[in-house]
Amino acid sequence: MAVLLRKHKDNGYLLAEWLMSICLYGIAVSGLYMGITGYEKTLAAVQVENAAREFTQDIMLTRERALAGSDLGYIELSSGRKGYWVCRRPNLVDKKRGFASGGSEALQFSSIPAYIIRFSINGSPSASGIFILQHERVKSAQVKVSLQPVTGRVRIERVK
Repeated sequence: MAVLLRKHKDNGYLLAEWLMSICLYGIAVSGLYMGITGYEKTLAAVQVENAAREFTQDIMLTRERALAGSDLGYIELSSGRKGYWVCRRPNLVDKKRGFASGGSEALQFSSIPAYIIRFSINGSPSASGIFILQHERVKSAQVKVSLQPVTGRVRIERVK
């Protein structure tokens, strides 16, 4: 009877309990990691699209200025593929856009058909083609900005 009344001492956890807790923590951490990487991809895609929209607006503004005949503006892309300058005249920089200076924005042009874009008085560009803007860390975040040769129209597409 004394054997039955003796209480069981708690000496720690069983191996199965340790393995179960490690598995649960692993699942929680992997879920958190997947959520963070998904957020980073979404953020990179938004940054690339915003930069492409701004680049498109600068192209259209330069084209409108050329159509109005007000100035001989042009857009010059940097040789390091990290930004561009919008110039009103040969020595007057109207706007400088550097992609590396934005801190978390690590963007670059991965495809450049020409480094200088000028517009004639009738609105046709001197250079045309597809400019691909890409995030440096998330390579899948890409946007194509296509400049039409005669009309000077600009179109933005997400690269899939």
